[in-house]
Amino acid sequence: MNAALNTPYRNIPTEELLGSPRIAYPDTQASLTLDDPATEVMVDFRASRPSVISGDLPLHDARALMRTTEESIKLVVNRAGEFVGIISLKDFLGKKALAKAHAMSVRLDAVQVKDIMQRTSQLPSIHTRHLRNVKVGDIVETFNQAQSEHFLIFENDSEHPDRSCLRGLISASDVALRLNISLESMARAKSFSDIVHAVNGTFD
Repeated sequence: MNAALNTPYRNIPTEELLGSPRIAYPDTQASLTLDDPATEVMVDFRASRPSVISGDLPLHDARALMRTTEESIKLVVNRAGEFVGIISLKDFLGKKALAKAHAMSVRLDAVQVKDIMQRTSQLPSIHTRHLRNVKVGDIVETFNQAQSEHFLIFENDSEHPDRSCLRGLISASDVALRLNISLESMARAKSFSDIVHAVNGTFD
């Protein structure tokens, strides 16, 4: 008891919770404007642990896993745990897997995640230093120019100075959702002004 009295810490008052309170959840769908900071649309892996999947996993198992976890995208890692690409539910749809199996001359159940994933080299990347003082509108314009669905956000690896570290991800679908515009409108936009019109609800 005496040891407790001599501690530099203090007891915090507790209360009885009455009724059936609502549970607070992150406001991930908060509306956004083109002038908001670009970091508002970045999934920061230092704040939110990324969902990963092995590149060696057969497509059937990978598809079942993604459906179970209700995730539309996963980071793909190799046996060393290194990031090698991303895969989304969209990659499982259509004829992509069948075409790959045919090209590899194997059965469909022999195709693995790494065979149809979007490789790191195929994805545009942005260094964190370029996100400083950057607005959502700048990201939209960059998406418009790059014709990509995702941007990788990287920084210098503090543990390995000669290497990069994947810090986060920005997805066009997330940006479109937060701006309250459809992906179809974003895909059909030919210029940044089209995106502005879409945000304002005047883009047909």
